[in-house]
Amino acid sequence: MQEQNILIDQLEDQLIDHPDASTRQQLKESSYDETFQKKLNERANQLLSGNKWGSGDDNTGAYLQFLVTKPILDYLYSDLAPLHQELSEWFTSSDYSIIGLRDLATKCTLLPDSLREFDLTTPSEELDALTYAVLGSYGSTSSAQDQLVNISENCRHVISSGLHHTATDLLKSCFHQCNVALESGSVSMLSGSFASNYFKLLTVVYFLTNVSLTSNVSPDFVDHIEKSDLLQATVEFIDKWNQYPSPVSRIRNVLLITWKLILLEFGDHAHMEEVDKFVAEKHDIKNKDRKDLSNNKLTCSHLDYFTFRENLMDKYPLYSDKLANRPQELHSSTSDREANFMAVSTYSNSLSNLLEMPRTNKSHTVLGQLPIQTVHIATPVPSPPSTPSDFMSGGEKIRKLYHVNQGMPFVYPSGDNQEIPEAILEASDLLENAVYESYSIKRSWEERRRFMAQERGNVDQYSEVEKPTNIEEEILNAEDPQHESETHTLRRIEKFYAATLTHLHGLVEVLLGVIKSNKFDFNLKNAEQEFDPDTAFSNRFGGSGTLTNKVQLAILYQLELVLLKEIALKASSAILNLLMKWFKISHVIKYQYFTSLLFDQQYFSVFVDLLGCSFNNTELQDSEEFNKGTAPYDILTSQNKLMNPAINIPQFEFFNNCNGKVPSVGPIELINKTPIGKLPHTTDENNQNFVHITKFNENFCFILTNLLNVTNKIMLKNISQRIFVFNETKCTDLLKVVLLNYINDEFRIPILKIFKKLIPYQGRKWRAINMDVISLIYLHLKLSLKDDWLSGKDLECDFNNSFDQEIALRSLLQFYNMRKYPSQMLYLGYSLAFDNIPQVEYDESLYS
Repeated sequence: MQEQNILIDQLEDQLIDHPDASTRQQLKESSYDETFQKKLNERANQLLSGNKWGSGDDNTGAYLQFLVTKPILDYLYSDLAPLHQELSEWFTSSDYSIIGLRDLATKCTLLPDSLREFDLTTPSEELDALTYAVLGSYGSTSSAQDQLVNISENCRHVISSGLHHTATDLLKSCFHQCNVALESGSVSMLSGSFASNYFKLLTVVYFLTNVSLTSNVSPDFVDHIEKSDLLQATVEFIDKWNQYPSPVSRIRNVLLITWKLILLEFGDHAHMEEVDKFVAEKHDIKNKDRKDLSNNKLTCSHLDYFTFRENLMDKYPLYSDKLANRPQELHSSTSDREANFMAVSTYSNSLSNLLEMPRTNKSHTVLGQLPIQTVHIATPVPSPPSTPSDFMSGGEKIRKLYHVNQGMPFVYPSGDNQEIPEAILEASDLLENAVYESYSIKRSWEERRRFMAQERGNVDQYSEVEKPTNIEEEILNAEDPQHESETHTLRRIEKFYAATLTHLHGLVEVLLGVIKSNKFDFNLKNAEQEFDPDTAFSNRFGGSGTLTNKVQLAILYQLELVLLKEIALKASSAILNLLMKWFKISHVIKYQYFTSLLFDQQYFSVFVDLLGCSFNNTELQDSEEFNKGTAPYDILTSQNKLMNPAINIPQFEFFNNCNGKVPSVGPIELINKTPIGKLPHTTDENNQNFVHITKFNENFCFILTNLLNVTNKIMLKNISQRIFVFNETKCTDLLKVVLLNYINDEFRIPILKIFKKLIPYQGRKWRAINMDVISLIYLHLKLSLKDDWLSGKDLECDFNNSFDQEIALRSLLQFYNMRKYPSQMLYLGYSLAFDNIPQVEYDESLYS
């Protein structure tokens, strides 16, 4: 046994300290955990084959001692679902009568050639023909697949014929008339023909947009959508509906079309990566690839490096910097910024200093109070006292603190003719070479520099006179044929932000209202029982078939309402996620302003309420009789919005109603009956058990991914007030349920990033209980050279400065918006006033 333990220690030494050639090759191909597991399995097989207690059979318990069950959720995030699903989610059961689904098939047979402006309060045969065409001319099709082909072909014909020009103009006219009616309180005066025409125009534009997103069509459609400002009109319309809510506005459909227009004008996540690379190149970011998880070179921020340099100068005052050892491409920017940053932080009282504070050792609340090194190592030590201490006589033990103040100079010698130890020099070089610079940091620091200049009164940053052209304007005005798509996207985002700045607050309020409305209070078990002939209430008590049909139809309408809320939530979460990411690429201040709107609307509380209602909810679970014998935690993880089947109502489905193939009502499944632990297991070559979860609610996965990313983005770095507010929601248990029971990078990465921000403010007991979460952070997130987030935070300083940091951020956001968009800010009630500023007279005699 002792020999076996020695061999295991040798295995660990071979892996970590002295890896051989084969081990290094394995480490390149896999992670440390997987390589170590393979080594352990190999050693286990050796022990098993030579062990007198085991025969080496694979079925023995000794062979399976390294098995670990991992429930993998087979979900891959995508900006769009299949076309047939996106189109079906547009309609409700009551929409078919409004749009005249049956009448269109009998009145319209040919593709339209024109669409003229008309009175929206009267019917239009041309609009009916256009609507029938984009719906796929379903009267001549026999299957949903044939109808999908017709939809794609007819939409291309409509775009190539230019009919979309009039359709978008008419839709904007509908928005205008609705706004006028809402403001005047005369919504009831709108005729039924107007409501029908309004919905038909929404449907036409929605179908054209979806076909354009899923297939290659003429770019004229995208250009016209941009020039018509339809996306800006929808956001303004949503803001107006927030003030004057009315069912006539069809806000659910407007949210869906807003989501698809954002994807059409700005682009999906694939295009987002291309624009991100383009902006990084324009800002001369040389080490962007070092942020990728695949890159094993660690990085640190400018603030971490500046703090390290300050600590170094405090500890070794005689240290002289050797500029020759610095990389040339980092020398000019890093050294200059370090001098300016530390000078501003030390000698300036600017409000913006709170946004990025260097947490040096001497300024630390606890570390700065430690004793200093007052005795040199060469000082003679006095003789010990002749009498024994009180502790040796049974008295109280004298406790000593062996930590010293690291902010004070180092008094011990470090070697012959050495100012500082060689290890410290190597650490300095490592950190300097690892400084990561992003265009968001550059933009933020440039805006902060402008803010400080305005704050001091040196230069009027609001004036347009002799305003220098910055790199942002160069990017927007550049004519680069190779990056035409990227520059167009950035211009569209800038145009959109300028046009909707006054409406973003209303948009955020509506989107969060959609999230609040998704509190699940409909019992799925009772609904399932009514569709089963053996358990239906009416059948058990001798009810007639007519009564049963009425009960089932009423339940179907209730289920449809739940499904419609979920679809609206899907669109709302996508809008939040896309706008936040695109604003960050356009300018980091836009992104921070958008996060501030969400934070002010109590997004954290709304999100945690939705998370709790979606997972810990008895309405989503089976009866106690069925779940008898099942552990409560298994019920929690197996019967929730994520694991329960998606609601599917074929009787109300769009393509079924178009083709007249509406199925009869039968038993439906609304609750998952199979716990995760009872799903089929597969074992890989490393003796690890995998459970692949293939049946789940994809819509809720999409929603949860978006909301988790938004939550992580709202908690900005160095703004601790938001972390404190989110921590007060007691969300860690719910997040841990998702993290540990559904292994999927779409969930895991944002949740781990959230935990990484929360853990420094948790107690020791919480950390001891949740060491598995802490380990996952180190395993799956990008490490940095200064990973002191677990224990190196100055909690007292963070708490005392939290409100001041938020105020400083709001001041910077207001300054940016006032400087760039003064007319929009004037509409919101902000204006510049220079009347009360005293004029400083310049007296030349004082300086002669």
